[in-house]
Amino acid sequence: MTTAEAIRIKVRRAPVGTFMRPSDFPGSRAAVLVVLSRLHTKGELIRVRNGLYWKGVNSPYGKGSPDLLTSAMAAAGERGVGPSGWSATHALGLSTQMPAIPELAVTGPAPKFEGVRFHTRNNATRRGLSFYELALLEALREFPRFAEVDIAEVARKVADLEAKGKIRMAKVEKVAAREHSPRLRENLAIVRELLHALKNAA
Repeated sequence: MTTAEAIRIKVRRAPVGTFMRPSDFPGSRAAVLVVLSRLHTKGELIRVRNGLYWKGVNSPYGKGSPDLLTSAMAAAGERGVGPSGWSATHALGLSTQMPAIPELAVTGPAPKFEGVRFHTRNNATRRGLSFYELALLEALREFPRFAEVDIAEVARKVADLEAKGKIRMAKVEKVAAREHSPRLRENLAIVRELLHALKNAA
């Protein structure tokens, strides 16, 4: 089986919505890029940016395209990247505001990605957190800015996400201890107390 055939098979077997990079395939980067470019020309892949492709949906209206925030997260290409600002509070259901410019917090170098604002956080332990856990860190880092609810509602949202397995408070608290943000730790302490009260009242 040639490199081109192996790449085509892997692309066709990949789930819709998968991001793909040359490093995901066997062969030299140059050879892989040639095959991916051909698949893009044939309409099997969407090119998000140089070196980043996306497998779109099959529909009479075309392949579609990934949303800007998700594309930027894929472009960052690392663990520990999550929403910030209004993007964080919207993801958690703490606001209905859709930011004009999506924002992301990253632990490594911020990629060049038009239309997205990046913030660098010097805390490598963030890389062990999920999307919603990272959103919570960012939301509490700025709270009450960017939120349309009070801290009690924040706790209720967190309790719901924790019950669904989307937030692990022990993990969040461990990472927050390494953050350079007193406001984050203060807000997290209040949320922790409110969560305790909610559990006792249940």
